[in-house]
Amino acid sequence: MNNLRTSLFAAVGLLGTAGTAGANAFNINEHDARVTGRAGATAASNDEASAVLFNPAGIARVEGTSIVVAGTLYIAEGEYSNATTPTTKTDGDPSPVPSLYVASRVHDMVAVGVGVYFPFGLAVSWPDDHPQSTIAQDSDLKTMFISPVVGVNLDKQVPGLTVAAGLDIVPSSVSLKRAIAFGDTRGTVDLAADTVGIGFRAGVQYHAPKVPGLKLGVMYRHSVTLDFEGQADFDIADPYRGQLPPDGDASTTIRLPGSVWGGAAYGVDNLEVEVNAVWIRWAKTFTEDPNTGGTSLTLNLPGMQTSRIREDYENTLTWRLGVDYKFKPQKLNLRAGFIYDPTPIPTSTVTAQLPDVDRIALTAGASYQVSDSLDAHFGALWIPHRERDSTSDPQYPIFHGTYAVQALVLSLGVTGHFGGGAKSEPAGTAKVATINEGTRP
Repeated sequence: MNNLRTSLFAAVGLLGTAGTAGANAFNINEHDARVTGRAGATAASNDEASAVLFNPAGIARVEGTSIVVAGTLYIAEGEYSNATTPTTKTDGDPSPVPSLYVASRVHDMVAVGVGVYFPFGLAVSWPDDHPQSTIAQDSDLKTMFISPVVGVNLDKQVPGLTVAAGLDIVPSSVSLKRAIAFGDTRGTVDLAADTVGIGFRAGVQYHAPKVPGLKLGVMYRHSVTLDFEGQADFDIADPYRGQLPPDGDASTTIRLPGSVWGGAAYGVDNLEVEVNAVWIRWAKTFTEDPNTGGTSLTLNLPGMQTSRIREDYENTLTWRLGVDYKFKPQKLNLRAGFIYDPTPIPTSTVTAQLPDVDRIALTAGASYQVSDSLDAHFGALWIPHRERDSTSDPQYPIFHGTYAVQALVLSLGVTGHFGGGAKSEPAGTAKVATINEGTRP
């Protein structure tokens, strides 16, 4: 019975997973093709509508109205193998993820914006009867962020300074399917749950008037608590069904981690280089476990039963480097970038619910100015095959072996600019001569 509850709880642990693509653990960051091409390094320089996500202070530099529409395809693969079984690979389909951002100036100093995007969660699927089917089989997590923000341009008071703040409204849902095994008799447990969480974000950008080309930015995003409530359904042949909890209400709580995102960019002529550091507070994602002294995900099962599974996530610091070059006559931008993205999941708790590794990613992208008011963007991110071994601890994790990840992320997008004067360059260009003028060229 305890093993059954542990298996179910491990399944619900996938409330936090995002497959094997994007960023560390279950956080993904590819929500604007232009930003993807420069490795997500945009906290200091982004002055388009997608700044709602990457640093809302950037919307305070928008003139007129900016609209960004993007679509991203995640093609990811995870692997697991051990000394006694062959390599098993995830078998999920590529996952499309849309995003939309709108920002508009409503006053000489004030701009407003809203973004709709999905920064936590993707589908993950393993073949039937794989070695860890009682831990992870199929899951589908969706966490939609709706982020209204207000930005203030303080250029008249403090030249080069913009600030912003806003809310994160997070409708979330999850559906899970996992195996139950009593010897050779197998069954399934299905769980569906949903909730709505609330958080907030704030950002600052400073484009130094005395150092043309220098841009600085910092953003803080608060954690979002998700109190999932739903239904658990158990299905297995007699006589084992009577040994399981009854069908009924189930719940659990996780916290989407807060983060601090800081960056510095410098532009010379047609070249801009930006470095970002992202600190993510993964250690508070799950609740404290009095039995281990670490953190665990607590599941409230039907029949007044409670179970825990050890997680022990650790805080991480991700580094992003992006390069953006504009070709004359100002119609084309090319981009490239590099990311070092450590996993928050310690070797002692890694399982098939998320076969995460320390990731290195390479990015590339381009923008083309279709007209004075429309830019088209392409971005790509490649995570090469990397492995980690979990056999060093004789007790944890429950499933020892080798885990691996590889992924390809492809993103397309368009940016429209309406009112406030036509743009004369593709989005993302190093606008050295107009950094502090408060209007677009």
